[in-house]
Amino acid sequence: MLVKPRIFHSFWSKPLLQKRFGQPVAKQLESTLLFTTIGVIAAKRLGIEIVLHTDDFGAKLFQQVPYDQVYLTLNGHDIDAQFWASGKMIAMEHEPLGSCHLDLDAWVKGARCRDLVFGSTTDLVVQSVEDAFNVYDPNKKFVFDQGGVDISGHIDMRKARKSVEAYNCGLVRINNQQLKDKWLALYWKIVRELDRKKPPGLHERYCIPDLVAEQWALFQLCKQQGFRVQCICDGYNHHQKAKEIGYAHLISEHKYAIDDDLRQILQRLTAQQ
Repeated sequence: MLVKPRIFHSFWSKPLLQKRFGQPVAKQLESTLLFTTIGVIAAKRLGIEIVLHTDDFGAKLFQQVPYDQVYLTLNGHDIDAQFWASGKMIAMEHEPLGSCHLDLDAWVKGARCRDLVFGSTTDLVVQSVEDAFNVYDPNKKFVFDQGGVDISGHIDMRKARKSVEAYNCGLVRINNQQLKDKWLALYWKIVRELDRKKPPGLHERYCIPDLVAEQWALFQLCKQQGFRVQCICDGYNHHQKAKEIGYAHLISEHKYAIDDDLRQILQRLTAQQ
């Protein structure tokens, strides 16, 4: 187990370069650099080691960001860009148990949040629980009906089929090796099968199979197999709880429309150094 708190970022360039969220690539790159830099500086001010797993493109993009270490772990990773979380999962395979993955658009900016995340001894520390029927139900149908993916060797689908609960994995820290191994195996089972079959509809705008493979699958795994979980943000009040403890996670396309606000935050942070 780690002695010093450690956060790892992951950036796989392929999904972004294919205009995910329908934004111009240059605009996404500019915004991504801004909110990533803020997150790195905020974490380091709390005494947290923070590293990046990326490819050659990402290493060049983030060369001025003050990471403690940059690893070219994702060079050569080649899978359909719809599976954007696959870069995170490869990075996780290379990280020690107890290291915390933080999405680039999420920030650990308060000591309460740091202590809550890294002081926990539960099997899993995660941002929050999501319950979005209109998002998860159609994507589950795509994965299991259209895609014909069979994960019965991993979880009991009779119990899981109707569930649309999932974990928001903007922040995820695993302290149990068995859980880590099971989650990675389940994720890759779903993703590799879909990548091989390329079922019709895979590239439709609102088809997001990674939400099932990553977030929904993790929730079902923990619920069915009794792993202990701590959510740092409480259910329906998670925005207020995040604010109280010093945590933030920017929202989908909205993060590409607040560059002026991000620049002001970055200026304040650098002025305090």
